[in-house]
Amino acid sequence: MKLTSLVIDDEPHAAEELELLINRTPGIENKKTFNDVTSAIEFLDDFGKVDIIFCDISMPEINGLDAGKILGGKCEFLVYVTAYREYALEAFGVNAAGYLLKPLSHAILMEKIDDLRKKISHKELPEIEDGYILAKGSNKNSFAKIEISQIVYIEALLNYVKIHTTKEFFITYVSLKDVEEILGQKRGFIRISRSVIISMRYLEKVEGNVLKLHDAPDFTVGETFRSDFYALLKRHLINPG
Repeated sequence: MKLTSLVIDDEPHAAEELELLINRTPGIENKKTFNDVTSAIEFLDDFGKVDIIFCDISMPEINGLDAGKILGGKCEFLVYVTAYREYALEAFGVNAAGYLLKPLSHAILMEKIDDLRKKISHKELPEIEDGYILAKGSNKNSFAKIEISQIVYIEALLNYVKIHTTKEFFITYVSLKDVEEILGQKRGFIRISRSVIISMRYLEKVEGNVLKLHDAPDFTVGETFRSDFYALLKRHLINPG
């Protein structure tokens, strides 16, 4: 499935650079690049929705945050690309799907596009009615039954994962990506770094990018995983303002 995108940035050089990075990425086509929000909206009114809008924040006339609600209705995902860290919380206030910092590397951009592609094409996993998973042991025919509600976090170690529960831990030879697909956000789990998935059930405190879980070491949310984590967090805030 080929994705479509649109770029909005008032700095022509930055806009062209981002367009070049997108065009170097397989499976996505940038339909148009604009230097102002108004022109972009006029184009989308005629063209229709695109999958991803990459938008700068600090722009004259209408900035990216003010235009967020309008732009969000004209794409599947709105991703902000900015040189300023301080707008992050405001960005998630308009349900942005990402917050990328300039200068943007091709690797970071590809990772975000791949993440959004999975969300667009994602099919709901069947519910695990019994509330448990089976982890294959070192023995070919041995399996450990793990209650999903008792999983605190999962960490990747070399070619296996270590599943930490409230009672004990289990080691099974599977990739963290496979575990992420099985548990996923729908079951209250979220990946916060390349090597760790946590259960939101056992999250006790968030201090900046540091997470404190019940009876577990502190974890830091990786930069490429922050947008998804804070978007999930925002849905549970009782005082988002």
